[in-house]
Amino acid sequence: MFFSVVVPVYNVEQYLKECVDSILSQTFKDFELILVNDGSKDSSPAICDEYAKRDSRVKVIHKENGGQSTARNKGIEAASGEFAVFLDSDDLLCDDHFFEDIKNATDENTDIVVFRYCKYYGDRTDECGISLSGLNCDNKADFLQELVKRDAFFCSCWSKCTRMSILKENNIIFDTSLSCEDMDWYYNVVSKAENFKVIDKPYVYYRQRENSVTSSFKKKSITDYIFTIDKWSKEFNKIQNESEKKVMLSSLAKLYCNLLISYSRHTKELKDCKKEIFGFKWLLAYDLNPRTKIISKFSKLFGLGITCTFLKLLEKVR
Repeated sequence: MFFSVVVPVYNVEQYLKECVDSILSQTFKDFELILVNDGSKDSSPAICDEYAKRDSRVKVIHKENGGQSTARNKGIEAASGEFAVFLDSDDLLCDDHFFEDIKNATDENTDIVVFRYCKYYGDRTDECGISLSGLNCDNKADFLQELVKRDAFFCSCWSKCTRMSILKENNIIFDTSLSCEDMDWYYNVVSKAENFKVIDKPYVYYRQRENSVTSSFKKKSITDYIFTIDKWSKEFNKIQNESEKKVMLSSLAKLYCNLLISYSRHTKELKDCKKEIFGFKWLLAYDLNPRTKIISKFSKLFGLGITCTFLKLLEKVR
């Protein structure tokens, strides 16, 4: 079995068939599709079971509701493929040759394959404005540095294909206590992976909807984000190789900029988190990423407080 596709399912009857059909229509057929029903209350469980009856490649796991991370972990546990593909149940593959292209790009040493994606609004799509063209994958530090510079260092598990042995041999699972679990998961993966490949094509339609997990504000998401930045900044500061250390802290600095933007939108709700958030200001010195460079320069001139006010105003203008 070459691919194990893990799809957590929770109350997505409106989108589930479109997601599953995009997987089953792939030209490369050597895969298993693991649908993990996370205690759905709508018709999603019945839809999963119906696909399993029609196609032997579809496996269904029914479990009590525990969140997306628990569902993904159940899928990893049950998987038997060489590579793991993660897809959210409201998203879909936008190219029938995705599996075929990944298979052709990999060899026995490949740990991760990185690719592009499109934002999907149902009636239109927007490609993420990055390029993966011409990347040198021979040196891990240089490769990651170029991703950071191109604003293409994504922690989302669905924007890459990961060798299953990296996950299972190192017991890398999604932290079920975190709401920003992809970020923590991917840093664990990157710390173990050595060999990368890229395909400069979009393969996933990342659906944009108002009531999705990622679109609504939750204070826990911010406190978990703070926890994760704190955890990994300590880990990366232990790296002896200075160039590798700079790259990893620069990737974290970009995520810190995302945290500052979230803080600027919700300063009242996050006033008791201000000291912790501003305490990571030192990360802005690691400014390989273009957004980090701009925010770092602005912060040096006007201070972090005024910078956050400016970010808030900028958000209103857009």
